[in-house]
Amino acid sequence: MSHLIEISLVHGTIIITLLPILIGIPKLFTVWFPRSEWLERHTDEIDSLPASSIGLWIALAAGAGLYIEIMIIRLHSTFFQLFAYFKNMSLLSCFLGLGIGYARGARRPLATPLIMPFLATQITLMYLLRFTPLAQYLQSPVKEEIAFALGSAYNKTFIRLAAVYLFLALVFCFNAACFIPLGHLASRLMMRQQKLVAYSWNLIGSLCGVVLFTCVSFMWAPPPVWIAISALAVMAFLYRSRTSLVASVVAVIIMLGVMAIPFRLDQYDIYSPYQILTVSLLRQDPPCISASHAWHQSALDLSEANLRNNAQKKQGGVTLGKWAEYYFAPFHFKQKPKDVLIVGSGMGNDVAAALQHGAEKIDAVEIDPAILQLGKQLHPESPYQARNVNVVNTDARAFIRQTKKRYDLIVYGVLDSLTLLSDRSGGIRLDSYVYTVEAFREARARLKKGGMICLTFGGGLNDELGSKIFMMLKEAFDGRDPISYKAAYGYGFSFLAGEGVSKDILKSRPLLEDTTEMFSGNRMGTDIGTDDWPFFYMPYRQYPRSYANMMIIFGIISLVYVFQLIPGAGGGFSAPCFFLGAGFMLVETKGITELALVYGSTWIVVSAVILAILIMAFFANLFVMKMGRIPSPSTTYGLLLAALAAGLISTFLPQGKLPPVVGRMVMTMLLTLPLFFAGFAFSTELNRSVSVPVALSSNLLGAMLGGFLEYNSMYYGFRMLYYIAFIMYCFAFVGSAMAKRQQG
Repeated sequence: MSHLIEISLVHGTIIITLLPILIGIPKLFTVWFPRSEWLERHTDEIDSLPASSIGLWIALAAGAGLYIEIMIIRLHSTFFQLFAYFKNMSLLSCFLGLGIGYARGARRPLATPLIMPFLATQITLMYLLRFTPLAQYLQSPVKEEIAFALGSAYNKTFIRLAAVYLFLALVFCFNAACFIPLGHLASRLMMRQQKLVAYSWNLIGSLCGVVLFTCVSFMWAPPPVWIAISALAVMAFLYRSRTSLVASVVAVIIMLGVMAIPFRLDQYDIYSPYQILTVSLLRQDPPCISASHAWHQSALDLSEANLRNNAQKKQGGVTLGKWAEYYFAPFHFKQKPKDVLIVGSGMGNDVAAALQHGAEKIDAVEIDPAILQLGKQLHPESPYQARNVNVVNTDARAFIRQTKKRYDLIVYGVLDSLTLLSDRSGGIRLDSYVYTVEAFREARARLKKGGMICLTFGGGLNDELGSKIFMMLKEAFDGRDPISYKAAYGYGFSFLAGEGVSKDILKSRPLLEDTTEMFSGNRMGTDIGTDDWPFFYMPYRQYPRSYANMMIIFGIISLVYVFQLIPGAGGGFSAPCFFLGAGFMLVETKGITELALVYGSTWIVVSAVILAILIMAFFANLFVMKMGRIPSPSTTYGLLLAALAAGLISTFLPQGKLPPVVGRMVMTMLLTLPLFFAGFAFSTELNRSVSVPVALSSNLLGAMLGGFLEYNSMYYGFRMLYYIAFIMYCFAFVGSAMAKRQQG
């Protein structure tokens, strides 16, 4: 009861605090902007663009919208680690703004000149807040997921809980307002062309937007570059108005000027394709890096000479001798191993330890290329430069699946999914396919006879998560208990599993405390992680009420915005397009998740999958354009539901028992079929709909519903997304059949 009272108070506080924004932003678009002669002139300028080039302008508007969407999602998680827990929040607020904007296609005026000032206000404020105590104060309010080494706001005071939720709600509101002009611009341009042709140009522009941001990520470009590109795209629509150009240029200059201020002179940031890395170069400490504002690793000198002279010197709050005991521990159990695999090798400490203990051949796998580069440049022992070290920049799970080699020892570094969630992954939870029963079974298959796995997860790992790892390793090794011991590093636990693993070594190592009995028998009743339920930070399978509470707040905000900003919200609505959007969001998330599991969860794979989805949508739309007649709802949705059933079947296939090439081909085909036919169904409904604004706005708002429903996977598993999508597509079919009957 106290929990319900607390949540009710939080909701009430947030809604009351948000009232000025919920009232003020609708007034901007419905009262104040229509009185602006400046914006009216801009609207006339857009309407006068030559018809011969309107397709290219549609592509530019759509491409700018998707590019800025990806940029904002990345910036949110760059500024505040909190958004790693609510990754979908940024995406859903973009959908809300774009959906409202598309629905306003015929309305005047366009607010394109205000896009950069709006974005500059949001980005500048959030950037400045990053360097205040607020960044640490606003940590995750998620009760169901343990905040790894960060603390949880949920069990703190009511004020702190309300502050976290209020901050997210404010960002949701204002970010949605930033995207309304982008959707409005694209929609108004699309109204000047035949519907399917306009949609084709929209998809071409979206493809270009994804490709462009992928290229920017490949170059590790910092946010000022991202912002400059988005500004150029937006200002291409303002070239006729000096006032509009000046306003945008001034906003961009102020934003970039603030971001150029060095608030911390002893640190510098690197923007890898995955995350922001902050490098600290203090004279009294070894070089260390933080990932998404959380300490990640120090490049330690654990050479024999340095340990002899400085074993009691503290580095990162732990004596160098204890660091050495942690990194050297696996090699006490497996002495002078011939072949060693280190996954999550980071800056190279584990590699340096393996070299010191006589490892003949070492494969070092690290997913983040920037961390690898920093290790090569900054590590005092230069382990990556050793001739017998093979450095591999890829996903740990993908490497283990694809390699044919066998190892005497597999060492898991700290693979923290909290900091490595990709902004383009569609990820909405802290999931990790490295820490599942299936993953450990695959790693076990890569061991030689007598080989072993050593895994540490430090940084404040609590007993429940320790029990979860213990039980997963136990199941992967046919019920044999692994060994657990307390590690000096980060006050976490280490685990050893494999043939011939003996606790006798622990007796001779006073710095290693035996904790095996603590986890044996699963006295804590933790639930193991699987590929269908890979939520490592959830020790118990329970419904995510914390997320549900936040979704209620977002839902209320969305309803207020829709009914205030979309003229005739009830009439200008397409039920089939709405439910198609919800279903597509669910199937897309499941498809990206499964394909990333097949090919590796690297940013390149995820970007390629998103590009493939857009290409399939383009060809599905082209196919509908070439058809002589619009197919019946029974045909359209019959194909879609059959493809969805095929995708569901793919989740039950034993991938490990299929030849690798054949398995990947089969999985790719089965997982992409639903996405193709979902695109086919939407293009069919678009062709049948009254207008582009109605179809696209309904589809985007439906995608928001899909985004809300995705959180059910945290309890039911990812496979459940297909069942929910099936229901959404059935609703779309009913809506389509009813609409066709009404049309005669």
